[in-house]
Amino acid sequence: MLSESKLETTELGKTGLEITRFAAGGHFTNGPLAHEDIPRRVNELNHLLDLGVTYFDVQWEPEELATAEIMKTRKDEFAVAWPLHGVTQLGGEITEKYILDYCNDHRSRFDVQHVDILLWVALELYEETEKKVMDVVRSAFSTLKAQGFCDYLAFSCHHSPEMALRGIAADGFDVMMAPYCALHPAAEREVFKAAKAKGIGTVGMKPFGGSEGFFTKVWSGEITHPEVKKWKDGKEPFEAATRWIMQNKDLDCTVPGAHSIQQIDQLFKAVQEPFNDEDEEILNTMKRILKETDLDAQIKGPVGKPGKWN
Repeated sequence: MLSESKLETTELGKTGLEITRFAAGGHFTNGPLAHEDIPRRVNELNHLLDLGVTYFDVQWEPEELATAEIMKTRKDEFAVAWPLHGVTQLGGEITEKYILDYCNDHRSRFDVQHVDILLWVALELYEETEKKVMDVVRSAFSTLKAQGFCDYLAFSCHHSPEMALRGIAADGFDVMMAPYCALHPAAEREVFKAAKAKGIGTVGMKPFGGSEGFFTKVWSGEITHPEVKKWKDGKEPFEAATRWIMQNKDLDCTVPGAHSIQQIDQLFKAVQEPFNDEDEEILNTMKRILKETDLDAQIKGPVGKPGKWN
C-alpha cells in the first residue's frame, strides 16, 4: 500500500514548520496534462494528504478554490503558501494598501482566515526601487501577521538567479521558491546555498520545467524523438528527475505539479528510492534529446541564454 511508505521530512528554513520534502505545487490548470475540475483537484489534494504530504503551494484562482475547500476540514495537516500577486506589476509604486486589500479580498472570497506563508509571486527588486518596495512589503506583512492572517513571508523568483540572490539578501523573507530542474540546475550552484546560509527555507519549483517544460512535453507525447518511444507508456524521466532533485540537501522540498492521482502515486513511489545509475542514464539521454531537438525547453528561454534559469 502506498500509504504505508514514508516521506522524508525537514524543517522549512527556520520557520519551525516540519514539512515533507516531497510536496505539492499548484498549476494543475496549466500544460498539456492539465485540467480545471475543482472537485477533482479537491480529491487529488485529499489524496496527497492521505499519503502524508504536508506542504502545498498555491498559485491561481482554481488552485485557491480547491485548496480553500480542503482547508475547511484538514488545515491542521499541512502548511500552505498562499499567493500575493500584483506587486511586480506595480513595481516602485506598490502600496501597503494594495497588499492589505488584496489579502482581505482573499479572506472574504475564499473564506481563508489564516495561511502559514504569504508568497510574493514573481519577485522583482531593482536597485532604484528596492528599499521603497521592501519597506512597504515588510510593513504590510507585519500588519497581516498581527491580524493573524499569515505567519511567514516568502518569495518566488522566475526571472534569474541574480534576482533570487537579491531577494535572499533583502531582509524579511523566511522562505524562497526558485526553479530547480535536472536539465537546468542553475539554482544548485549558488542560490540554494545562499538561502540556506541565511536560514531561509528553500522550495524548488518547476521541477519538470513548468507547464511547457521538456519533461512535460515528453510525458504528454509532444516530443517525437525516436529515443522517447520507450517512455511512451512509462514515467521514468519524471521519476528520475524527482529522485535527482531530492539528492540536494540544500533544498527543503520540491513541488511538482501533478495533475492526477495516478501521477501523484507514481511520483510518491519514485521518492521512496534513491537516485541511481539508470536515472543518470535517463537524464543524460534527456539532455542529449533536448540539444538535438533545439527546443525552447524550460523556464525563461533556451539553454545557454544568459541571465535566466538554465
